Amino acid sequence: MDDTPLRIAMFTNNYYPFIGGVPLSIDRLTKGLRAMGHTVTIFCPKYPEQPEPDHDPGIVRCKLLRYQKSEVYNFPIINIFSRRIHNEFVRRGFDLVHSHHPFWMGKKGYRLAKKYKLPVVFTFHTRFDQYSHYLPVFKKFFKAYIANRFIKRFSGRCDAVFTPTQTAKDFLTDLGVKTPMDILPTGIEIGRGERDQALRESLAPGGGVLLCTVSRLAKEKNIFFLLEGIRYIKEHTALPFRCVVVGDGPERGEIEAFIRSSCLEDTVTLVGSVPPEEVARYYRASDLFVYSSRSETQGMVLLEAMAGQCPVVAVSSGGVDDVIENGVNGYRTQEVTEEWAQRVIELMSDGEKRRVMSGNAYEHAKQYSAEEMAAHAAHVYRGAVAKRHGA
Repeated sequence: MDDTPLRIAMFTNNYYPFIGGVPLSIDRLTKGLRAMGHTVTIFCPKYPEQPEPDHDPGIVRCKLLRYQKSEVYNFPIINIFSRRIHNEFVRRGFDLVHSHHPFWMGKKGYRLAKKYKLPVVFTFHTRFDQYSHYLPVFKKFFKAYIANRFIKRFSGRCDAVFTPTQTAKDFLTDLGVKTPMDILPTGIEIGRGERDQALRESLAPGGGVLLCTVSRLAKEKNIFFLLEGIRYIKEHTALPFRCVVVGDGPERGEIEAFIRSSCLEDTVTLVGSVPPEEVARYYRASDLFVYSSRSETQGMVLLEAMAGQCPVVAVSSGGVDDVIENGVNGYRTQEVTEEWAQRVIELMSDGEKRRVMSGNAYEHAKQYSAEEMAAHAAHVYRGAVAKRHGA
């Protein structure tokens, strides 16, 4: 297959400075592809609160029609009718389009690709049906019908589809998607695995086992289940421990109230938002990563924790089940407080088992390096371009 560098246009409804899984995935894939010599241009929103212009010429910030604010999310609605998007697209002469959403900007990229006879690759990042509770009306109808129909239709029109896990691929297959699909998890940055002793001492100055979770404080992340598990652990073991929660979100106030009412102030620390490049320090400072989300399409945060040598105890779900091998790099459990908490207690109590699992977790994470994921993406891109050109 031809190894000429590709010119790739990525279209997304959100990007940095918004902190989330999709911007992180795009950023890491872009860095990996550029390191291989490919040209990547990201078409994304121009946020009102953006502190300064981008210094990266490969980012095209698009003006907004509206910046919709809510208690849960702020939605930048790009002016997809702007002539500048079309002009920049034509000027840069792309080989293919990679859409990261099936609507709005993702669809804009799709239409431009079709107009200029380019292949389209789509990444199925999100189970939109699992976010229906954020809608003001028609929640059940959207969850049961609209979301999945929308995904099926868009995926079926693309030349290739990436899914982050086998479970997500199976989900699309069950929907009836016939487009060729490849599994492409978000690449993770693999460090050398040194422990961050200074941060550890600041988080747990009295010593003991340090638990960590990284999560948006929102309904779909199931944080109250995790806190109930922490309360159970505190009531059923005398082992000293602390749990740090990295992240922020709309349920923070309710979570703080739960911590107070459960007398967990000396056990649980809410760190708040942390810049993406700093999150890895918390993994390297911790002994064990704990997780309770039920809405993961991929286990990216789990893999990042494993790269920081943390074995994982998590509630079983699609993305979780694809990443955790029970008894090897962690445990996945049913959504039962006692079962989940007992697995945490087991690893807290057995330092040798925790040490072995830490090593296994680190070795497992190395399979998902950003470089490996970018190489796989480039291979799929080339196949789509060759097929489009009849090669």
